[in-house]
Amino acid sequence: MQQLTCANCGNTYTGQFCNQCGQKQAHRYTIGHVLHELLHVFTHADKGIFSFGWQVLTKPGTIALDMVEGRRKRYFNLFQYLVLIVGIGTFVMSKTHLMEQTVQSMNNITGNKVTGQMALMQQQMVQLLQKYFNLLQFFLIPVYALFAWLFLRRGKYNYAENIILSSVISAQMNTISIVSTLLFASFHSPKVIMWHSLVAILILISCFVISFRQFFKISFLKALLYSLLVYICDYIVQLVVISIVLFIYVMLTR
Repeated sequence: MQQLTCANCGNTYTGQFCNQCGQKQAHRYTIGHVLHELLHVFTHADKGIFSFGWQVLTKPGTIALDMVEGRRKRYFNLFQYLVLIVGIGTFVMSKTHLMEQTVQSMNNITGNKVTGQMALMQQQMVQLLQKYFNLLQFFLIPVYALFAWLFLRRGKYNYAENIILSSVISAQMNTISIVSTLLFASFHSPKVIMWHSLVAILILISCFVISFRQFFKISFLKALLYSLLVYICDYIVQLVVISIVLFIYVMLTR
């Protein structure tokens, strides 16, 4: 059998794969090969991004459990998917201006006439959230993980493994959020837009419930209880952090 030299590590080997680093026998790129690789990334039955996106939506807890227990090769890279989907979500959020429309709709429906300094602070808060939406999503992952680890300390999973679970949950939430944002942004009725906040809360809690049931193997009622606890604690943390950041931002931009 022909001896080959690995272009990646320089090892001499026989067969299709290098026994030192695992790289497949290298060959020159052609247009056909490039198109095949692109198609493979998006449509491969086991590890394609679309296939993984569907799995994230339907069995997030199972994905997290498989990854924690070492069954990782069958899945598309979680963190690549998360970065991609959060990036798309941030772009959609900034272009649709749904957050601004939601705040305005709530003010109109409740009859609150926000003027002066309060209106300026409200505007700055919305701009800040839209601008750093991606950073907020990544910040929330270890927060979700912390409360899940504290409330669901079943002895088996450590904090780092809860971060994996929270990353999958975040990927699921952001995937759904892109669709819901585009849907609600297409309406121009203040009442319809205001419902987006309630829908977002229900989506968040539902994602926790589904994931906790699949990952921790607990009943629906327990999953719902823990989901509500995690959501409430996370909401308090968000309020505190956003208030602090907004205060610093206002002080620096005066």
